[in-house]
Amino acid sequence: MDEDPLKDEAARLFAVHRDLVAEAGAEAEARVATVTSGYRRLAEAAAAVEQAGRAWDAAREARALMPANPALAAAADQAEEAYFSADAQHRDVVAEVTPAQERAMAGLVADLTAVAAANTAFRAAQDAYFAAMARHPGEQR
Repeated sequence: MDEDPLKDEAARLFAVHRDLVAEAGAEAEARVATVTSGYRRLAEAAAAVEQAGRAWDAAREARALMPANPALAAAADQAEEAYFSADAQHRDVVAEVTPAQERAMAGLVADLTAVAAANTAFRAAQDAYFAAMARHPGEQR
């Protein structure tokens, strides 16, 4: 029996697997960076909302203690505006970052799936080649 076609197919499928790994590896770093930087931006925006909320709470408490003080009233109004501005910025970051993260993660999953499928095909072809060689031990090269 001539195992060369099986050997050639295993080599071809290995090349496909190798090329997919190289391509996926090259893209993975950028995709992971997209996800990581997105989380960083989301955390920063959420922290700004939290900080603005604390400032607004403090300004309202001060205003309640001295309701006739116009400076405290103005500070409370500014703190309220800052809170809602931070909240709007947070919403904008979520709207911008989440789809980019989803696309990056989908790309990673697709690459992992393609690499795994190519590896499975290569291994099956390699197993067929080795099985054929085992059936004809005297003809091994």
